[in-house]
Amino acid sequence: MLMLTDMLEVARGGESQAALGKGLARQRFSQEAAAPVVVWNVCKHCNMTCPHCYVAAGPRPSPSDLTTEQALAVLDDLARSGVRVVIFSGGEPLLRADLFALLARARSLGIAPQLSTNGVLIDEAVAIRLRDHGVGYVGVSIDGRPEWNDGYRGMDGGHAAALAGLAACHAVGLRTGVRITLTRKNVDQLEDVLAASEGVGVGRFYVSHLVYAGRGLRLVGDDLTPTETRAALTRLFEIAERKLDAGSKVRVVTGSNDSDGPLLLGWVAARHGEAARARVERLLVARGGNTAGEKMIDIDHRGEVHPDQFWRGATLGKLPEQSLAEVLRHPLRAELATRAERLEGRCGRCKFVALCRGSHRERALAVHGRMWAEDPACVMTDAEIDPLTTREEAPRWPASLSS
Repeated sequence: MLMLTDMLEVARGGESQAALGKGLARQRFSQEAAAPVVVWNVCKHCNMTCPHCYVAAGPRPSPSDLTTEQALAVLDDLARSGVRVVIFSGGEPLLRADLFALLARARSLGIAPQLSTNGVLIDEAVAIRLRDHGVGYVGVSIDGRPEWNDGYRGMDGGHAAALAGLAACHAVGLRTGVRITLTRKNVDQLEDVLAASEGVGVGRFYVSHLVYAGRGLRLVGDDLTPTETRAALTRLFEIAERKLDAGSKVRVVTGSNDSDGPLLLGWVAARHGEAARARVERLLVARGGNTAGEKMIDIDHRGEVHPDQFWRGATLGKLPEQSLAEVLRHPLRAELATRAERLEGRCGRCKFVALCRGSHRERALAVHGRMWAEDPACVMTDAEIDPLTTREEAPRWPASLSS
């Protein structure tokens, strides 16, 4: 995740070491954690039919779902291994009958639970229960304007219900965010979704790139080209800066494409100069690029552990049949720790490899069939990534962006 608003604050902060230090601390938190952040898909059924669903969720519970007893045992094991953050996801996690029992156990073990949901099942009573069970953050997916969103995600009234759920969470003091997954079909709706999100008090606006997993494999042709993605990101950088100027409380972040960071560097240099660029580069170095399988792992509804929630083709082990400590000794994790040395193609020769680390292996596998191949969604040009190209020789931003 690229904390875009945080980085822009530091870029614009002059020589403020306090601002830089605050930004570095935020970026280092996940990197220095003793155990990975866990995304847990506690079920595989959902009341929506989103075409980009990375778990290909169906309408009914899976017979392979962990039982309550097994799920509680998993939480006990995560706590023993030092896990401190678990993001409860699905499918739709609120459809799991024992979700609140799992949240209560997590909280009792010192694990901070967060929730990734479509939001439509949240009303005031549910929001209060989530708050009282220690949930610190509720993230809701919305993919476009009301009519388009409802058709795309497969639920009439889904847009209004999701916003109502977010408003209910905000009213009881829960931190909230909205996530939009960009494709060619909704990129023009980004600002509409942001405006609707701000209207219900959302604190984070998460712009996610498409990852080719689950039903998302069918959408490869709908993905933005790198050139189209650059245009969308440039617009997003400008939006985030306008929000800062206006004193907006919403924080803009991006995810699922680590080449966003190097692109931001060029934009910051054109807009704010080389000193600002250097400050942002320090943040990107501290962030460390993609850490799937290292600082983040995924547990699916069966208890199988994957490097991240999108990478279902690789399994590190299975809980609770194995302990997390055993699972984390899988040799793939050692390979991922040295991924920068293994990358091929454009990723292998990129001068920004320390800031990105090859981004998403899932896309490389889906398109090229090789784990260490280049990520086809990289937004940087060949000239920009060439280690022999100086900053002065690299392609320049249009003059309108550096005014």
